[in-house]
Amino acid sequence: LVCLRELDISHNALKEMPDSIGELEYLVHLIANNNDISQLPKSITSLRNLQHLDLSENRLKSLPAGLHHLHLLKDINFDGNFLFEPLKDLCRGKQLHPILCYLESANERD
Repeated sequence: LVCLRELDISHNALKEMPDSIGELEYLVHLIANNNDISQLPKSITSLRNLQHLDLSENRLKSLPAGLHHLHLLKDINFDGNFLFEPLKDLCRGKQLHPILCYLESANERD
């Protein structure tokens, strides 16, 4: 599983993501939408090859520090969560496109 490039765990009523997710160093696509995940493990910031992250329709209230280290991340979806804090940490990196997409989708909901 270490060489896994795509993981789709959506629609499984998962309440948490295992800390071992950070060991999937070749993971490019992580799709975990429509679960009950309320917190992400800090190890998710170790996924250096991650480009696509879909965590929409979960119960996230905050994100782990260090997401700005995911320099290849270009497509994120946090829609349908309880994220009230600004995504300041992502702004540290070069992920301006995902930030704009998130803000646009949040604006459309209001």
